[in-house]
Amino acid sequence: MIEQLRISQLGVIESAELELGSGLTALTGETGAGKTMAVTSLELLLGAKADPAKVRRGAKSAVVEGIFSVPEESAVVERIVQAGGDIESEDGMATVIISRHVPANGRSRSFIGGRSVPTGVLADIAGSLVTVHGQTDQLRLAAPAEQRAALDEFGGEAVARAARTWRDAWGTYNEASDQLQRFTEQAADAARARLAYEALVAKVEEVNPGIGEEAALKQEALALENVEERFSGLSGAAAALSGSDTVDYPALAGIAEAQSSLQSAGESEDVADLAGRLDSAQAELSDIANELADLAAHSEADPDRLSVIYMRRQQLQGLRKALGMDLDQALEEADQARAALEDLGDLEGTRERLAKELSQAQSEMEAAGKRLRAARTAAAKKLSSAVASELPQLALPDATFSISVTESDAPAIHGHDVVKFQLASHRGAPLAPLAKSASGGELSRIMLAVEVSLAEQTHDKHHTFLFDEIDAGVGGRAALAVGHRLAALAATNQVIVVTHLAQVAAYAQTQAVVVKESKEKSAITHVIEVERDERLSELARMLAGSDSETARAHAAELLSTADVAR
Repeated sequence: MIEQLRISQLGVIESAELELGSGLTALTGETGAGKTMAVTSLELLLGAKADPAKVRRGAKSAVVEGIFSVPEESAVVERIVQAGGDIESEDGMATVIISRHVPANGRSRSFIGGRSVPTGVLADIAGSLVTVHGQTDQLRLAAPAEQRAALDEFGGEAVARAARTWRDAWGTYNEASDQLQRFTEQAADAARARLAYEALVAKVEEVNPGIGEEAALKQEALALENVEERFSGLSGAAAALSGSDTVDYPALAGIAEAQSSLQSAGESEDVADLAGRLDSAQAELSDIANELADLAAHSEADPDRLSVIYMRRQQLQGLRKALGMDLDQALEEADQARAALEDLGDLEGTRERLAKELSQAQSEMEAAGKRLRAARTAAAKKLSSAVASELPQLALPDATFSISVTESDAPAIHGHDVVKFQLASHRGAPLAPLAKSASGGELSRIMLAVEVSLAEQTHDKHHTFLFDEIDAGVGGRAALAVGHRLAALAATNQVIVVTHLAQVAAYAQTQAVVVKESKEKSAITHVIEVERDERLSELARMLAGSDSETARAHAAELLSTADVAR
C-alpha cells in the first residue's frame, strides 16, 4: 500500500504531501483544482510517460515521491533488491521509496530504493503495486480485445497455460504454412534450376576433365612435336658429362684428373676438404649424366600418342568454350551443381512432406484452440456469476450480465475465440454487447463490478487500487451503491477514489480535498485532509455547491448512512 505521496512543482501543485492509510480514501475538490495532477503523480510513480509540459511554470523540474509498504516475502521486494534498491524492514513489512524526477527540459529519471533505474524497470516493479482505473477504462472495457484480456486475467494460470500452448501451436502452424507457401512459389524456379544444374553436370561428366589436365597435355604434345631436337639436346648433354665418340674430354674425366692431381698435394685439412667436394661433384654429375642418357634413350617419335593428345585437347577446348569458363572452374561449378541438386531433392516428395507438416500443425493448433476455449468458457462462467452477484449491490438488481465465448472466423495470436461481455439492463431486455446496451452510468458500475471480481480473484490482500472518477454518469441511489462497494473492496485492500460525488466520498475512512489558491500571478494547489466539521463542509459543497445548513444536514445524513452501511 501507499503510505505517503509527496508532489513538488507538478502542474498547479507547488508542493503537496498526502498521508494515505489503509481502507478507502476519497480525493475531492472543485473542478480544475488539480485532482488530475494528483492522479498524474501516481501514474508517474508507476512508470507512465513523463511530459515536461506538466512541470510547473518557472520550475526546473517536478518531483514525485511515494513511500510504499509491502510484505517482506513479496516478489516485488526481491525484484527491487535485484535492481540494486535499498529497503527497510520492520515487523514483516518492507518500506520502499519510489521517486520520479521530471525536468522541464530533458529526460526524466526514475529511482527505486535510492537507486536510479530505467523507466521500464520502474513500470515493471511499481506497476504490480497499484492498479489504476479511470474513465477511459470504461471505454476500454467496451472493446472486445480488452474484454478478452480481462477474462484471461480472471482465468488465472489455467487460461494462461492454455494460452501459452495455443501461441506455440499458432507459431508452429504459421511457420509450416509459410514454408509450404514459399516452396510453392519457388517450385517453378526450382524446376528450372534443376534442369540447368543437370545440364551442367552432364556436360562436364561427358568430357570428364582432370584438374590441370589441359596444361599437362600441352607440355606432352610439345615434347612429342620436337622429339628429334629433344634427343639431340639430351644425348649431347649426357656426352659432355660422361663422354662419347665425339667428345674427347668429358666433364667427369676432368674431375677424375683433378682428383688425381690433388693426391700429390699432400695431406692437409684444406686439401682434404676440396677433395671431398670433388667427390660430391663427381657423384652428382654422374647421376645427371645417367638421367640424361635415359631420357635420350626414351625420346622416340610416337605419332599415335600425339594424335590422341590432339583429339583430347579438342574435347577440352570445346567444353571450355561451351561453358565460357576455364576447366578448373568448370569442375568447381559442377561440384556446386551436384550439391544444389541434393538440396533440391525430390520436389514432389518435399511438397508432400511440407503439406503433411502443415496438416499436423493445424490439427495441433485446433486442439490447443479447443482447450483454450474450454478454459475461457469455464472462467467466463465464474466471472459472469461473480459480476452478477455484484450488480444488486450496485443498484442494478434487475440487470443480467453474461460472457459468451464463441469461435472466431479466423485464428489469431490470442486464440480462435470471440469474447463478448453482454448486458440486459432490465427484465425482459435481450442480452446485447456491453457497448450497445449500457448507459454511461451503467457502464461505470459494470466496470466496477468486473474490477472488483478481478481484484478478488487475481490480487493478494492489501493491494492498492486507484479509481479516477469512475462514478461519472452515476447519481442518487446508484452513487451510494458505488460508494458502498468501494468501501467493501477497501476492507481488504487500499482503495483511493477521485470523485465528484458526495455519496461516494461519504463512505471513505479518509477524505482529502484538493484546494487551489489563486495568487496575483499564479495559483497554488494544496491537498488537505479534512475531518469532522471541515469534512461536513466539503460534502455539503459537493452536494449543493455551498455550505448551507440544509446541505450540511444532508451531508451529515450521508455520513451516518455510510457508517451504518459499513
